[in-house]
Amino acid sequence: METVVSPMDGVSVNFAPKTGTEDEWNEAYARLADYFRSYRLHNRIRRTQLVLETLRRAADAHEKNPEKKPTAHAIEQARAMMHEWLGQIYQSMELTGSQIEASGRLGFHLCDGPNRWPHFFIDRDNLPPDMAEAMRSAVRTSGPRLQVSKMTPRAIDLGIIGDVGEDTFEGGKTVILRYLALLIVVIGVLSWVYWLTK
Repeated sequence: METVVSPMDGVSVNFAPKTGTEDEWNEAYARLADYFRSYRLHNRIRRTQLVLETLRRAADAHEKNPEKKPTAHAIEQARAMMHEWLGQIYQSMELTGSQIEASGRLGFHLCDGPNRWPHFFIDRDNLPPDMAEAMRSAVRTSGPRLQVSKMTPRAIDLGIIGDVGEDTFEGGKTVILRYLALLIVVIGVLSWVYWLTK
């Protein structure tokens, strides 16, 4: 008779942090659950496994560096686990660190990973080849790879307005007096025309 293994048999609650308060670790748990939920990982069993594993790693990191809050350690560890997993999947595609994370999120959604392979999300030891290929294929066919462009700053040409502004501020009192005299002449001409047509 074949024994059926329940997914819950793989869930082990072995979490006893030596540093940090209970409230801080509860906050870290909530933030991690939100983080994994953002990947549309609605499978609660797998999400619980990941949260507990991440909290275990975060507790070790917090013991070494208690100045940083448990939540910060937890998110840092979650991102590191994600990066390791995605790096294994996309290692042949020559992507940068930021591209790996963005491509991984995109690839996991496009290949319908949350519904097809929820139990293998961030599982480096059990990575189904069809899942890895589906994630790579989704990114390959999703469009051109984004590249960071370089923009060299150049001086802005404002035309005659810019020339007048530069003359006004760089020419000193002489230029200001010249424009003041021009303004008086214009006002005088307009006043004379108004007096004639009155």
